[in-house]
Parts: sequence; C-alpha cells; structure tokens
Amino acid sequence: MVFVIRTLLWKFANLDLSFDEAQYWTWSLNPAWGYYSKPPFLSWLIKAFTSLCGDSEFCIRMGSPILHTLSAFFIALTACNFNNNNTNFIGFIAASIWILIPGISLSSGFISTDVPLLFFTSLVLWSFSKILLNKKKFIYYLIFCMSLSLGFLSKYAIFYFIIGIILAMILNRSIYKNIRNSFSKLSLILIFFGFIIIIFQHLNWNYNNSFITAQHTLSNANIGGEGNSFKNLLKFVFEQFIVFGPLTFLILIMTLLKYNKLSTEEKILIFLTLTPLILVMVQAFISRAHANWAAIAYVPGTVLVALQIVKLWNKRRRIYYFILSIGTVFMFLIPLFGIYNFGIDPYKKNRGWSNLGLEISNIYLSHPNAVLVTDDRRVMAEALYYMKNKPSKWVRWNADGHIHDHYELVTRHNDLEDEIGLMVSSEPNNQHFVLSFEKVTFLRSIYRTMNKGNNKEYKIWLLEGFKN
Repeated sequence: MVFVIRTLLWKFANLDLSFDEAQYWTWSLNPAWGYYSKPPFLSWLIKAFTSLCGDSEFCIRMGSPILHTLSAFFIALTACNFNNNNTNFIGFIAASIWILIPGISLSSGFISTDVPLLFFTSLVLWSFSKILLNKKKFIYYLIFCMSLSLGFLSKYAIFYFIIGIILAMILNRSIYKNIRNSFSKLSLILIFFGFIIIIFQHLNWNYNNSFITAQHTLSNANIGGEGNSFKNLLKFVFEQFIVFGPLTFLILIMTLLKYNKLSTEEKILIFLTLTPLILVMVQAFISRAHANWAAIAYVPGTVLVALQIVKLWNKRRRIYYFILSIGTVFMFLIPLFGIYNFGIDPYKKNRGWSNLGLEISNIYLSHPNAVLVTDDRRVMAEALYYMKNKPSKWVRWNADGHIHDHYELVTRHNDLEDEIGLMVSSEPNNQHFVLSFEKVTFLRSIYRTMNKGNNKEYKIWLLEGFKN
C-alpha cells in the first residue's frame, strides 16, 4: 500500500530529472565498469528499467521505490533473526519503520547511488545475521559475498559495514568470539577472493583511468579543506533527526546510552550503526558532510530501534504509533513540496530543464549537424536527456585542462575538428573558449525557470573553425 501511494504521489509531482539523475541516465546508454564519480551499478540498474519500460523520468526512477521496498523485506527478516523471542511481529515493526523513514520517502522519488547501496546493505546484514545464528550454509556466505561486492559497485560507503564489524570485534570480546565461531578462515578467504573477482573489472577500469573514481571520492570528502567545525557538525546531527525521523533518531540515541544492558546481537547493531555516523560526524567537523553520507547506518539502526520497541510494547506502544504517524506525514508532505509551493522550494534543481532542452532543440533545427558543446556538466546531462533532436556528437568544454566530470573524461576538444559546434554556456561571456575558434557567433540567450521570478540565463554560441 505504501509503495503504491508513494509511487503515485511522486508521479503526480512530475519533477524533471535532476542533473545527477540525467547524468546517470547518460551513463546507462553505454554501460561500463566505471565512471568518473561513481561505481557502475547504478547505471546498470537504470539500463535494466529503461530497457523494460522506456526512458521516461518515471522508468528511470522506478528502481528506487522497488529496491527500498525490497530492503524493508530483508530488514524485517533480519529483525526476526536478531529477536530472541522468535516472533515475526518484530519483522512487521522493522519493515514499517524503514519504509516510512523520511529519508526513504525522499529517496523513493529519485534515483541515486544510495538506493542500491541500502538494498545490498540490507542483504549483507540479513545474510550476516543468518551466519551468526549458526546457519553455516554455503548459500548465506555466497549471498554475503555477492551483496557486499555489489554494494561496493554501488557506492564505496559499503566499507562502513566492514569497518563496523572490525571495530566491534576489537572492542568487544563476546562479539569477537561470536563472529570468530561463525566465520572460519576458509570462509573468510573465499569471501575475500570472491569479492575481488566480482569487483576486479571495476578496479581494472580505475587502474586504466588513473583511479579517477577514488580521486574524486577523496576530493569530494574534502578532508583537507576548511570547514566550519561545530556549525557543520551540528548541522549534520540536526539533519539526521530529519533523515531518520525525530522520534526514531531519539530512540536510537537512548539505546546507545544503555549499551551495557544490551544483548550481543544488539551490540553488533550498535557498532554497525555508530561507525558510519561517527566517521561522517568527524568529517563534518573537519570539513563538510551531506545529510545522506551516513545513510547506511539506518539499515542496522532500524533493526535496533525495532528491537527496543518490542521490548517496550506493553507499556510504550504509543511510541511506535507516533513514529508511523510522523513517517506518514512526511510520506505525503515531501512529494507535495514538488507540486505546491509552501513558501520554500527544495526541488529548484529539478525545475525548468525540460523547457530548456526544448529551446536548445529548436535552435538545433537550424544547425542539425552541429556538435553539442557545453561548459557545464549539468547542462550537458540535461540537454542530452531533454533535447528532442539528439546530437550525434557532443563535447564537454574543458577550459583548464583538468578532469572534473565524466563528460570531460570521455570527450576531447579535438572531436570538434572539421565540425561546427553549438555552445550552450552558463558563463556570462565567451572568453574561456573564443580564442580556440576562428569564428564565434552569438545566437541568443535562453532561460531556465527554476521558480517564480527566478531564471537562469544560458547563452548560445555558434563555433566554427576549431584551432587544434
């Protein structure tokens, strides 16, 4: 029911693709083992859905609500495994909390690397729980290995899970014994080599491209950058109350405070939840951190909260109903912001791209053989998606010669030799490219309307006679 309502709400919101989503779509046109800024699985996922139902925004994003719903299923199974009373009721509680987390309500309307990351994390956690219960069947080790590998190919943040396990084993003797008895040396060796085999082609792609994805990840973290210290830290913590839900996050904090009274299974969940939260909090303090960077924490965190609610069910069941009520409000409110302007517009980056693409297409009618040139990856991604007359060739203009995005990685200025180009520029002048051509002609300005009274100008230039 939640899946259907949520899907219909987001379809009714009818938002253009964000430039990140449009970029992921262009990646899916040529599936590879790697891309400039992200591992490859998301492009494969988009390719699978667009092959089934077309290239509409709805189909591109469809993997998100489906995978989040499947994540709820495996989170429910994990909660049942970790519950000592062996009741399936906790599974329903865990699944309902997960599916109504505000962050999941938001994520379900868009496609991003967090979607497959969280799904494979739920699979990793479920298979891990089965192994800890002495279900030492080959299938569970295989699922653990494969889901860990595919999680890595979705987003490198899956490593938080492994770091959490290692820290738990180092800092807690009972956890160490439990995990040591569950994983033999042979199983660990097979998991390791299985992991390397599955991700090898991605590692090879990175090697052949100077480990560009790893470089971007480190650059994006901005560890050496100047931050606002406590301001960024407090902002990140406040955002977690919104992402996980205010009451749910409060229960999580209260659970951490009674660590010594928890079972071994609950303590494992504590480490798996705290590790990404603390590491990203440190990053927020020394540099910056986006609200979703610790999202992986809330897969084990949801199981942990569900376990606490079951313990308090007879006396505090209203807490659960409040959590669901808050989650339901967010489920409706978040997509409604995409439809109605309630004074703020959180979806400005999704506004106006389809109209901009149409305007570029109309100009292209006069120059149908021109190479599309842009000096902004956002414009490139959106133009390639929303232009009705798709260009046969395109080039991302790289003024300083450094690689900043995937479009700069896979195109070269030399592709403009013996061609005319149609530059869509977000810059106020043409100084960064005019000297590279024998003739540069200004055609017109076009505008993207982000919201009422807020327009972004783009200038169109005709480029002739590229100078190598």
